[in-house]
Amino acid sequence: MIYYGVMKGKIFAGLRVVVSVGLIAFLVFSMREHLPRIGETLTKTHPGLFSLALILFALNVVAISYRLQILLVGEGLRIPFGSVVQLSFIGFFFNNFMPTAVGGDIVKAYYVQKHTGKPAKSFIAVFMDRFIGVFSFVVIALLALAFSWENTNDVLKGTIFIFALSSAIGLFIILNSGVAKIVLKALSAFQIWDIGGKLSKVYKAVHEYRNKKTLIIVSGGVSIASQSLYFFIVYLLGKSLGAELPILAIFLIMPLVSIVSMMPSLGGLGLREGALVALLGPVIGTDNAFSVAILLLATLLIMSLIGAMIYLSAAQFRIKGTDISKLEKYSV
Repeated sequence: MIYYGVMKGKIFAGLRVVVSVGLIAFLVFSMREHLPRIGETLTKTHPGLFSLALILFALNVVAISYRLQILLVGEGLRIPFGSVVQLSFIGFFFNNFMPTAVGGDIVKAYYVQKHTGKPAKSFIAVFMDRFIGVFSFVVIALLALAFSWENTNDVLKGTIFIFALSSAIGLFIILNSGVAKIVLKALSAFQIWDIGGKLSKVYKAVHEYRNKKTLIIVSGGVSIASQSLYFFIVYLLGKSLGAELPILAIFLIMPLVSIVSMMPSLGGLGLREGALVALLGPVIGTDNAFSVAILLLATLLIMSLIGAMIYLSAAQFRIKGTDISKLEKYSV
């Protein structure tokens, strides 16, 4: 069973790489006539604004680390905040540089359970951290839509409402006790390899968050603040290129870009850039949109390099190759 899970992990890792490389290749090919102008645009990047964006991004990593810390404490898990911040940087490294199915979330959960000896609570806390992050994207998009309703096309409005409805349904499934009985009964029907039993344990643990509404509200507030800072950073990257970029457009578009980037790929590579060109291009022009995508990718890679240095220099965060193989089965 473990071998089967590891093989699935390796296949999934390969697909992530294929998706990202294929999308980047397609994007570059389709933009081939624009590349000289894009190169010229990038040479005009304002170094001061780009440096400020990097500093703010590092601060944003601290902010999202605080969100995870809140959820870890809510699960009774005590991890030094400095370690959580380091893990967040390491997460960028695994998401963007490691061609395995083991993403940053799995690495965080692995270290927390190694430190606390409580694997179930560790994975649940990390899962809720991701779920609340996604939910905050939707909240920000809806708020931005409320302030720019007249200037937003119907396709973008419909897309935002679909994501909002999906998030609301997900939250309802997690918190509603009546739905919980139906879900648990359905899961009990899956007897193969005890899949139903394992999923039931996870669902019960997540469902317990109906009694932790204050925890959800506080972590959600921190998440909205940190994601807003992230979107402001993208706005700064656009301004560093001299683009006339309405800040409301960023807060309307970036939540969708962020959600699309979570689809299977190598750290969102290809998906993020394609979504930025498609959604931001009509606002500031294709050349500027692709240039913003490149600057954002450069920012993410710099954060990933910081994570790599932490990972390589701190023995307590090191994961053995054999453990990586075992962890791959949790990523599918």
